[in-house]
Amino acid sequence: MEPLPTLPEASAMPTLLSRFALAGAEDEVSPARHKVVDCVRAWGVALSDEVADTIRLVVSELISNAVIHGAGPVTVVLHHRPGRLVIVVSDRDQQAPVASCAAEGDESGRGLALVAHFAVRSGWEPLAHGKRVWAEIELPKPAPAIRAAVLRRFFAARPRHGAGPALQALARTAA
Repeated sequence: MEPLPTLPEASAMPTLLSRFALAGAEDEVSPARHKVVDCVRAWGVALSDEVADTIRLVVSELISNAVIHGAGPVTVVLHHRPGRLVIVVSDRDQQAPVASCAAEGDESGRGLALVAHFAVRSGWEPLAHGKRVWAEIELPKPAPAIRAAVLRRFFAARPRHGAGPALQALARTAA
């Protein structure tokens, strides 16, 4: 598995970010997967049923692994840029995630294989007090008109007082 991807174009393109914490209980998995899809849609990403199902599956597997095999609270962080979503799940256990080889009748043991299949890239990295497991999902890129509408809402929500002339002109252009 590879380290969490760096986003070299970060200075040229804004990243949308969302973070939430879970206590680490199994009954939190289902609401969390729906919360992630709702968050991505709130960012203005038009998700097909297939892409939404892929996101739900990957989120379910990452959070389930953290709850079942990890320790302590679980943190979920979403990074979005046009065309991709990186889902990061952290827990307090420092043990590396291990892909198992499930037999035909086994009810579990396929999670990391599913994540690897549906994600463009995935990996994990140790933290000082736990680990971070992540998966990158390919998303549809917004049409220019949709992207412009999202940017208009973004700039309209930001306070304009005290902003320099360049930012005010950019906000007027986006509107």
